Amino acid sequence: MKDLPNLDFIRAVAVLSVVIDHLLLSYKIMWIGPWEVRWIGGAGVCIFFVHTALVLMWSLERKPHTLDFYIRRIFRIYPLALLAFAATVAFHAPVNGPPNHLFVYLPPHGLSDIVSAATLTPNLFPHSYLPEGVMWSLPFEVQMYLALPVVFFFVRRNFQLWPLLVFWSFIVLVTRNLFPSDEPNFFLCIPYFLPGIMAYIAFGRRKPSLPSWILPIALLCMLAAFVLRPSWHTADLLCLAVGLGLPSFHQITAPWLVRASHQVAKYSYGVYLAHPFALAVGVYLMPHRALALQLTVTLTLVVVLPVAAYHLLEHPMIRLGSRLANRAEKRFEQHQLEQFRIPVGEIR
Repeated sequence: MKDLPNLDFIRAVAVLSVVIDHLLLSYKIMWIGPWEVRWIGGAGVCIFFVHTALVLMWSLERKPHTLDFYIRRIFRIYPLALLAFAATVAFHAPVNGPPNHLFVYLPPHGLSDIVSAATLTPNLFPHSYLPEGVMWSLPFEVQMYLALPVVFFFVRRNFQLWPLLVFWSFIVLVTRNLFPSDEPNFFLCIPYFLPGIMAYIAFGRRKPSLPSWILPIALLCMLAAFVLRPSWHTADLLCLAVGLGLPSFHQITAPWLVRASHQVAKYSYGVYLAHPFALAVGVYLMPHRALALQLTVTLTLVVVLPVAAYHLLEHPMIRLGSRLANRAEKRFEQHQLEQFRIPVGEIR
């Protein structure tokens, strides 16, 4: 993984967009002027997809082994998702529901619900079930993992932007005709991931030319423009703009912004999964308390829960996944050597 502060910055913006979205919705603030609040978080999730595809391409570049990649991804995404699932069911946590009614507890009904939630594959079951509302994006990310190694090996042999741009245009055209209802699904999300792969190529072929201070302004303008005319179809253009634009900027250097972005990005997955629990405690369970107390409790938990989850579960599981991946890779290499080893007695 390359040390690029800009990547931490856009990841921080993405997760904070989701938190701000849900914080406002929990107080029934549906609009801010011409901007519909629920799409602020939607934009953040789309930026997540771009960021994830980009950094995973670098991860595959560093260690281009498919088995290694899958093991690391499993131990990166599943442990915290399973903890969120378990906590939701154990405490009957109201962490689901539509934008106008966030605080709903949805229990699993039957084995298929449990399996689909535990494996993050609800879209493969007749009754789509996820215990926590924000988990809707995780199945699409998991399914993207399956294809990414193949895409990586194709890109390394065809290190050009134009094939991906052609494919992106084709997918956008197809999805807009096949899915006019504008409900998110894996195929609709493909144009969100592809710009991250385009960014990977652009970083390798283009030198940055724009000053770093323009990046926050440009990203804010992109978000504002998208939320003015939001839909899961127009999100294609937001992701394309982020993916193609990001390599053009020099890295941010303001120490406070670099540090803040790094810390938020480090705990971002935990923030994403834990902030609905923080809102449930601070807002739903304290409906008649002063606003200042509600916000204090909510924001404190938004910090404390992800930090605790990272150090107690997320980071140890990442390290375990890394060890298991290295062990599997060594066994595979040893098996390959043994397969092609010629016994001494057969040498003439």
